[in-house]
Amino acid sequence: MAVCPHCHSKLCAANINYDSRIVALSISALLMLLSSMFYPFISFSSNGITQTITLPDAARILFNYDSDLLGIFIDVSIIGLPMALLTILIPLHLGLLKVIPQPMARRLLKFTLALEPWIMSEIFLIGVLVSMVKIMSLAEVSFGVSFWAYTAFVLFYIGSLAHLNRARLWDQVQPQAKIAAAKLSYRAIDSNIRACHVCHQLSDSEYCSRCNSKTHIRNPHSVQKATAWLITSIACYIPANLLPIMYTTSLGDESPSTLIGGVITLWQAGSYPIALIIFLASVVVPLAKALILTFLCFLVSKPANSQTKGYTKVYQLTEFIGKWSMIDVFVVAILVALVQLGNLMSVTPGLGTVFFTIMVICQMLAAHAFDPRLLWDSPKNDKKIIN
Repeated sequence: MAVCPHCHSKLCAANINYDSRIVALSISALLMLLSSMFYPFISFSSNGITQTITLPDAARILFNYDSDLLGIFIDVSIIGLPMALLTILIPLHLGLLKVIPQPMARRLLKFTLALEPWIMSEIFLIGVLVSMVKIMSLAEVSFGVSFWAYTAFVLFYIGSLAHLNRARLWDQVQPQAKIAAAKLSYRAIDSNIRACHVCHQLSDSEYCSRCNSKTHIRNPHSVQKATAWLITSIACYIPANLLPIMYTTSLGDESPSTLIGGVITLWQAGSYPIALIIFLASVVVPLAKALILTFLCFLVSKPANSQTKGYTKVYQLTEFIGKWSMIDVFVVAILVALVQLGNLMSVTPGLGTVFFTIMVICQMLAAHAFDPRLLWDSPKNDKKIIN
């Protein structure tokens, strides 16, 4: 395994062939995902009235409350994108990239790898469990066949991605080009060598010879883009916490619930672990991410020092946990779909959920836009890294 001498991040590892394992796991995950869509997912019973939902109902009922944005987002992130990714992974690992024309193979692989960050199936599953804790004290809840099929899908899906060898797939499109030894120096930037942000091919030209993406020594306008997304996310963070994320009707009496209010209710009910998870994922993490990314954008103007490696690790952690803040959005979706017993008891979505969803997406885009390599550069190199 090759590691970076500066931050010790993994650059490349042994090129192990996991094709047959990924195909088996992907087929299993796809079958479980398809099975989870046609059987009861969760049943909710209260005072002799039973409500049963299927997996697609989690988004479908949101459309009935004019929450089209949330409905589309949930359908796409927990069903559409994982189904598309798994469907494409199977032929890719059966040798499709070797037989189709290179331009088509290049575009197909780019599209496939771009799907992964936006798939939130495992987060949805955690959100389902959290929502069950919220309502188990109010009524009887039972899991259907579809829930266990979806759980199996998530496990197979995670196993498939854990064995995914991106470098091997790109080598099937075109083997990695070599950089002349005479051009190599302590840092690539000193030799005007660029790293492709799509296939990680090293290049000294404006376009990557393997995937045809435009290359840059550093991501252009990285700090400006990250700052713009951060400002947008902060602007949405305020109404996301002040406005109700859902309304609960019990015996005809409607009461709004905010993020903080939901955490307090769980804490008072004795669900301390769940209250802490929601508080950390939905309140602390978004605010911490905004502060950390703002601090990193400020550090770009300072020379690298002994703490830079630690700052890089903090950025990597921030990028990894970004989408986990979506737990509360999925909790609201499940509660809205499941608790529909008329005036006896029902849950409807609030405007705060929309702002919260936009806030998390903007923070994910901000983390993606920021180039952590800028932390290792000296401000004196500003003229060199703008290309």
